[in-house]
Amino acid sequence: MKQTDYKFYTELKLKSISLNRTPKAVKGSSVFKNLFGAGILATEKSGRGTNIVVRKQSEYDNFLKLSFPAIENLTATKANNIRQFKSSKARRTQELPMYFLRGFKSIEVSDIKIDLEYYTKIFGFFGLSIPSIKAENICFVENKNTFLNAETLLGQDWIYIHTYGRIGKENLKKIACKKVLVFVDYDFNGLDEFLRIKNQFIEAELFIPDNFNELYKTYSTHMKGKQKASKKVSESKIPEVVMLRDLVQKSNRFLEQEVLIND
Repeated sequence: MKQTDYKFYTELKLKSISLNRTPKAVKGSSVFKNLFGAGILATEKSGRGTNIVVRKQSEYDNFLKLSFPAIENLTATKANNIRQFKSSKARRTQELPMYFLRGFKSIEVSDIKIDLEYYTKIFGFFGLSIPSIKAENICFVENKNTFLNAETLLGQDWIYIHTYGRIGKENLKKIACKKVLVFVDYDFNGLDEFLRIKNQFIEAELFIPDNFNELYKTYSTHMKGKQKASKKVSESKIPEVVMLRDLVQKSNRFLEQEVLIND
């Protein structure tokens, strides 16, 4: 169950709730109907309206204990969501972002100088939960396999960053650099990622290879599911975004960035 269910059922333990105030998602659930079927919940008239009340308190307490093991409202993390709702996805959570860096130059992480070339050559990458990063040239790479080989295409002047999950604007504020390149899949999600980064780094450029049209014609594939352009992608006037957006919309095809890498 979700936070809406938790709020309703824990509040109902303390007082009756108007039927009109009961969320539709709760009223339409099998749990709600079963509680009435078992006589644990009932309705009673209240003026011109109808209230939902608890008829069998001990059974209801047992239902709460089984449905929400942690009755207190815990901080929204995946672990606490499981404890409280038995589902890590019950509430939106704020997880610490994970960043993976590759490169052949030194960088600063929280004012500490890091020999990134050493970690790249010995371990493959340098990982951190982002505090702050300072570097000359940064290239954001969307996919893991491309990230691990990006220098074979773009050279060793960039510090390559790959994130676990989508990069948030608050985390982007903790990155300082002079030049930004964004290397993503050529689809709506990739364009959305580019615009999110460009919102923080105005001079950020989207990497499009010189032979893009040939690659797209040869290797693009049909999109599956219902991927749609976000509002910011649909409304963007940036020439390269407009070109790719229109191409993807008309053809219903996209090009994965991995095709550019020779492993």
